[in-house]
Amino acid sequence: MTALILPTDFIGLENVVHLAAGGETPILKSHRQAVENFFTHKAMGEGARHHFEAIYRSSKERIARLLHVSDEDVAFLGSSSDGVNLLLYALDWQPGDNVVVVDVEFPSNIMPWTRLEKQGVSLRVVSHQNWEIQLEDVAAAMDERTRLVAVSHVSYFTGQRLPLAELSEMVHERGALLLADVTHAAGVVPVEASLADVVVCSCYKWLLGVHGVGIFFRNPASLPDLQPPFLGWHSAVTIAPTSAPTDFTLNSNASRFEPGNPSFLGIYILENALGRLLEIGEDAIAAHDLKLSGQVWQGLKERGYDLMTPGEADYRAGNVCFMSDNVEAVLEALDRQNIRVWGSYAGVNRVRVSTHLYNTEADVERLLAAVPAAETIQSSR
Repeated sequence: MTALILPTDFIGLENVVHLAAGGETPILKSHRQAVENFFTHKAMGEGARHHFEAIYRSSKERIARLLHVSDEDVAFLGSSSDGVNLLLYALDWQPGDNVVVVDVEFPSNIMPWTRLEKQGVSLRVVSHQNWEIQLEDVAAAMDERTRLVAVSHVSYFTGQRLPLAELSEMVHERGALLLADVTHAAGVVPVEASLADVVVCSCYKWLLGVHGVGIFFRNPASLPDLQPPFLGWHSAVTIAPTSAPTDFTLNSNASRFEPGNPSFLGIYILENALGRLLEIGEDAIAAHDLKLSGQVWQGLKERGYDLMTPGEADYRAGNVCFMSDNVEAVLEALDRQNIRVWGSYAGVNRVRVSTHLYNTEADVERLLAAVPAAETIQSSR
């Protein structure tokens, strides 16, 4: 198996096995040209905006293709966290409503909802079972006052991939909305964003972009009249004249959720990255990443590690997470071999290994040859 994008196409991967895409991916060398293009256009004064708009539109079209939705329903925010908070302030909450989340969720998908407690809205946290979230437990936490279920398609913490279609049907049958964070799914496995009511996604991981750009999708079928809680000139399709400065018309599309200029530099980079991903194709990327993550899962299992990630391909993506009694020893052993993974988080001794399109079977073999056996780690404590 060869890499779908050669490591030599990235900055900093010489003699390095990069298995940390779940935290940060390396930068494509071709991003240098995207940055240079932005700098050149930025110097053009008013003429720069024509180029900015063209790249902005192209990037939205490419994101829409990746998520299988219309580009009219995609907005660019500063981060996925911005998207979660936008939805919090956009919905009309009533005392007695509740929000359902899971305990292995990313903090930004849990913390904002605590702000609603002052409005009489409760937050219900579903607990994992041996690190896995069961849909029946999510269903059991819901009732007729559940307004929203907020979860990640693929967990940053455990690597579990939830069945989005099944989850969507379950949530909507109970009259609630579904917010799906696809940060660890988009760019790895196919994502049908229209199954959710709102989708958020970071771009600096699997999408090969950088910080400062987040994706926000609003499903027009379920939320056609969702109002932006924050306004600016970019929210409007017509700008009020000085004689009537309060007269304006909001954009009918998702641009209404963008109060001001997005990070054009980040969007230039994202547009370039998306071009590479779409050229390869989501099915080819998924087959590649899932095969490698499966080999990682099997190899770690054979070395005695307690795996947090499900073994079945349909229930994982690029992340494989495992427990260790001595994370520091694992990381040190891998670092000596120039192998990059991601360590503990939230006080839990877990290690995350992430395979992506620049990895090969040889990378997995190097990982498994370098990682100490679990029993060796335990005896070193």
